[in-house]
Amino acid sequence: MIDDLLIDRQARAAERQPQAPLLSRFALTNARAWAQSGGVASWLIAQGFGPGALSIAVSAIDSPERAVLLLGALRAGAIVVETAGEAALAFAIKEGGLVSADGIAFAALARCPVDAAVAERRLHIRADTPARVIGGTCRRHADFVTITEAVED
Repeated sequence: MIDDLLIDRQARAAERQPQAPLLSRFALTNARAWAQSGGVASWLIAQGFGPGALSIAVSAIDSPERAVLLLGALRAGAIVVETAGEAALAFAIKEGGLVSADGIAFAALARCPVDAAVAERRLHIRADTPARVIGGTCRRHADFVTITEAVED
């Protein structure tokens, strides 16, 4: 049986309340965040990110783009670490947008086509799958109950 995780609850929220805000502090809807995070997850999966694989770092202030990138990482099963030196891929703010050290823009990832790999990947993400390192502590998928918890520093 698959665990009911934050990513499952967010999928249902995107269906039931598509126009509701993902987070009250942003004008980003559940539906738009879900679609964009699917694009991010699809690209991450294609690049080899996922459970027990490559990690990413996101050094950026709180923003809709950061929230979607973290949601996409959750959907891909990728672990997000604290510093760029620990990660295979790192994003930071450059000229007002999230960009990787290799010049990959978040905006391009958010427009990637979502394919069956994202849905299939969910079958391999469990409650104990590592998701983020926060304050030196590895948080697992089951640790996140709300989107706010998943995207905070």
